[in-house]
Amino acid sequence: MSQQYWRRDDLQLPSAEKLLADFGDDVDVFNPQEVPNGVEILCWGMKKIAEPLKGHCVEVGLDATYNTNSRHLELYSVMAEHDNAGFPLSYCLLSTATAIDLGKRTKALMSWTRCLKDKYGVNPKFVHVDKDMAEIAMAKVVWDAKISLCWWHLQRAVRTRLANGKLSTTPYNVARKADPNEFEGGAHADADSSKQASATTTTAASSSTTTLPHIISESAAKPTGSLAPTPRVTFILPQSTNPTPTAASKPALTNSMNTLRIRVPAQKISRVQPAMSTAPGKENRIDLSALVKTNSGTKKKLTIRLLPPQKQSPIESITSNESEAADKRAQSDEESEEEELAKRRTFCPMIHRDTIINMMEKHYCAHPLIPGYAPPSPEGIRHWAVRQMYNYCFKNELPEVWAYLWENWYRKGRWELWARSTHPMIPILKTTMILESHWRCIKHDFLHHFHMPRCDLLVWILVVKLAPTCYRKLNRLLTETGRYRELPSWRKGFKREWRKLEKTPITMPINDAYRPDAKKMVCTCPYLATSRFLICKHLVQSVHPVPPVFFLEAKRHRNAPFWRHLGLKPIDDSNIVEAEGGLQTERRDEEAAAAASPGEDIPSDDDDDDDLLDMGSKTAQTFEESMKEKIDILREFLGGLEYQIQFRDGRMLQALERDGAALFRMAKACLSKERRMQSTRGEIPSTWEQSTSSAMFYRSRPARSDSNTHMHARS
Repeated sequence: MSQQYWRRDDLQLPSAEKLLADFGDDVDVFNPQEVPNGVEILCWGMKKIAEPLKGHCVEVGLDATYNTNSRHLELYSVMAEHDNAGFPLSYCLLSTATAIDLGKRTKALMSWTRCLKDKYGVNPKFVHVDKDMAEIAMAKVVWDAKISLCWWHLQRAVRTRLANGKLSTTPYNVARKADPNEFEGGAHADADSSKQASATTTTAASSSTTTLPHIISESAAKPTGSLAPTPRVTFILPQSTNPTPTAASKPALTNSMNTLRIRVPAQKISRVQPAMSTAPGKENRIDLSALVKTNSGTKKKLTIRLLPPQKQSPIESITSNESEAADKRAQSDEESEEEELAKRRTFCPMIHRDTIINMMEKHYCAHPLIPGYAPPSPEGIRHWAVRQMYNYCFKNELPEVWAYLWENWYRKGRWELWARSTHPMIPILKTTMILESHWRCIKHDFLHHFHMPRCDLLVWILVVKLAPTCYRKLNRLLTETGRYRELPSWRKGFKREWRKLEKTPITMPINDAYRPDAKKMVCTCPYLATSRFLICKHLVQSVHPVPPVFFLEAKRHRNAPFWRHLGLKPIDDSNIVEAEGGLQTERRDEEAAAAASPGEDIPSDDDDDDDLLDMGSKTAQTFEESMKEKIDILREFLGGLEYQIQFRDGRMLQALERDGAALFRMAKACLSKERRMQSTRGEIPSTWEQSTSSAMFYRSRPARSDSNTHMHARS
């Protein structure tokens, strides 16, 4: 590719800026203010996209991609949502590698988005981002919009953390419990508080004294059968600087976090028994003074209290095979304890991960506009979600998981970033896939020809190669031509989901908790809240079959009813009776009528199978009558149009061109085909020619010379 198209300077950013100035009809180069020192930034707006959407940007997405240019600048983009499709409003090349200011990325993004807001009036109500704190801080200051974290990124982040076996997680702020408006749950908070206090005390004690940990022998249980118990020695961290605690100050032998248990086999103890002190009135002790020294070099005694020796009558009867079996049994017990300890130390077992993700999705999708699924207020939804997740973690002994979920997702300040219930409306988008798809298109369709291209070449690709496709798609969505071409891809998925729900059987009688409302297009079943299109089988089957044009024209709204179209007609209320047991059909009335008049036959549903095919009514018009009626309408309308000329009203002309564009195109195609058929010089149009495809069934009239010849022949 020749560099004459895109290279304007040897330096990349000045060359890209000059290149953007050459395309002044398509883009607006921004001049951001208050940019931190050392920040490299180049931003511009897409004029042909932002101006038609001015005042209609309710939802925008913000994201960045990397490895798109040789200068290693990050490529940011703001994309507007229109009809569930994304269109780029602005781009920004940014690098903060050489800046040293605090919050440099946030300040740079703020300067860029302020230019976008001032130039095109972009002030959305929802901003969809991944969990980039610089983008979130910028959106709060510039737009003051509802931050909506991408569900795909949220799910991936949580699933990755749950799969990580590392126990250390975000510090659990116990002081937050002092706020009565916050909810954390008492049991785990108190437990964590005591653990932290105990750990703090232990650390302080161990650092302020040079004495060794006190060692106490644990009294084992009495032997059962012929096997002797295995003595155990417990090391307990000192709670004070006193090296010899009194009986009142001795710590209890519990399974606390400050307890370390060491199992000492009996045969090893018997070897040191000759060195035990047997002074009267004293317990058996082992003198290990030769092994222990203080920092000053003086010897200090370390005393281990052991159980008193037991009678050997039961032990002498044990054979060698039985002792080997006892050793194996003790070894297996040790291995089982180690396995149990390892199991306890897992951050989140695999069996709980999917359940936690599914619960978070329900909490993410809950909204007051969806009745019966959750409490009818934003505060109630948050309390319900926090308590449900807390109870699950408490029941399954997952304190580290709860600490991670609370500090990162459920506490105030984080809950508002991802829960839909904090805003009165439900956004159309759940993810930032419009941006991810845009990055994929840039990299896979264009940049795969180049390895880390120059910045000016990247700008040329975005403005010259990629932008015209967005212009054409947006123009087709904003211009009503009467033809449905290049519709957004989501409509195919919507039609597929609707047809699937039409065929899904409903268990009768309907659950009392499921109450569909076809007029408001809401239902209390749990499927609707998590559905991509906010539909369920109860709603789909509570309306009449929709016409095919419904899937081409229906639009999703952010308030109830979420779907609005003339083809959505609820089934007659007289045929559906709402009772306490659910929705019941009028079959009760038919059974009552049959009981009242047993001699009469009630027509069954099988008799109406022939009516599924529309054979036309008896009063249908013939082809000639229907054609003449339309011709008369056009002739009368032409007379009315001639009368409008004297008023010179441009609005009437615009309405005629907009609403009658399809008819005019068909008329031009038919007349063009007729002229070419009558001409003796040009080529005869083919049947599948694109320019005359709408005139495929139009028969051209004979030429004037041919008509005169026929008239003379008749005379």
